[in-house]
Amino acid sequence: MVLDTDLRFIFANKAYLEATHRPGEDIKGLYVFDVFPDEQDRIDLLISKFEATLNGRVTQLKAQPYQLKMEDGSFQDRIWQLTHDPLRDETGTIIGLIQRCEDITHQHLLEQRNKAISHELSHRIKNSMSVISALARITSRNADNIDDYVESFTRRIDAISRANDLLLDNDWRGLRIDEIFKAELKPLEDEDQAAYSLDGPPVRLTIDASKNLSMVLHELTTNAVKYGCLKETGGHLTVHWVRDADTLTIKWLESCSHTITPSDNIGFGTRLFDMLPSIAVERDFTPAGLHLTITMDGEMLFA
Repeated sequence: MVLDTDLRFIFANKAYLEATHRPGEDIKGLYVFDVFPDEQDRIDLLISKFEATLNGRVTQLKAQPYQLKMEDGSFQDRIWQLTHDPLRDETGTIIGLIQRCEDITHQHLLEQRNKAISHELSHRIKNSMSVISALARITSRNADNIDDYVESFTRRIDAISRANDLLLDNDWRGLRIDEIFKAELKPLEDEDQAAYSLDGPPVRLTIDASKNLSMVLHELTTNAVKYGCLKETGGHLTVHWVRDADTLTIKWLESCSHTITPSDNIGFGTRLFDMLPSIAVERDFTPAGLHLTITMDGEMLFA
């Protein structure tokens, strides 16, 4: 579009009129800020650019947010990039300015999204490194030798990797509880029927809560395979969960086909429960097997 030295419209091409939702004949001769009212700070900034251009300089404004009023009276947020060139007559005298507008809303949103993704990725990597470091320390306390340490630590890293693969498949929207359980338990199904049953509402957890529950489940499953209901044929695991406001309660009930003896040793699972935030565990060794009540709570629990 073109403004005269009084900042009144001389001309606006079709693209400008369509982008700003203004009819051409209605704006000719009008003061630019009567056509596009704005906050005084923004008006002062633009006037300073216009004055510099009318003094012979090419000026530019990058990534300027605007609220454009539509025909129906609603407003639409747009991001513009503006360039101002002096308009001269045949003698070289400046008689106005030419403003070239580029709608960069889409590019700006992509840049903001990429920055947010980069920030979130950095945050997740730091969290993952902290978790892996803690896993390494805790695993070393319960390992009898280096081979035992490597095997246990590798299995735990694999569990984290499975959780990350599931999160990637779900576009990092968090995981449903049944998805987390099935990913860990499915390889342990009997040939004829599953050695477990799951019951609960379709609750989706946040990314961090999904990872925490995945690690907890891996430890419980490992112990169930070594000592509990999944050690021998005939055992069965029942898992039930309920949600109440910001609290999730999970019942882990093992029914063993063999006799188990409770241990007083503090294993990795116990240390893991103490390490993870917003998770409380109650244990009960029954004649049929281990019964657990896992409680997770917090505002950042559910997706």
